[in-house]
Amino acid sequence: MKSSLLSLLATGLLFVSTAASAAPAFDHDHDKDPRRLSPIERSRYEAAQRQLEQRRIAQERARYEADQRRLAQDRARLAAQREAAERARWEAQHRSSHDRSYGYNHR
Repeated sequence: MKSSLLSLLATGLLFVSTAASAAPAFDHDHDKDPRRLSPIERSRYEAAQRQLEQRRIAQERARYEADQRRLAQDRARLAAQREAAERARWEAQHRSSHDRSYGYNHR
């Protein structure tokens, strides 16, 4: 009888400790759960969420536009460098060809 009583007590203790560890921690923000809000509070909560989403979208758009400006500046800089290199190459070729005309019968 004594062992069955201790066995029953141990079983109850294990059940209670398992249930307590499986239960979620106490949620102090349960008042902010949208399912538990009044209609007015819910509309305020949804408006705040929309405002946060709009702010996030505006930041992403600004970041995208800044990246596009930077890419356009890089493209313009590379085009200017390429044009300058081609101009320098052309001038170097024509500068050396005006001095002497080897192999041609120019008069």
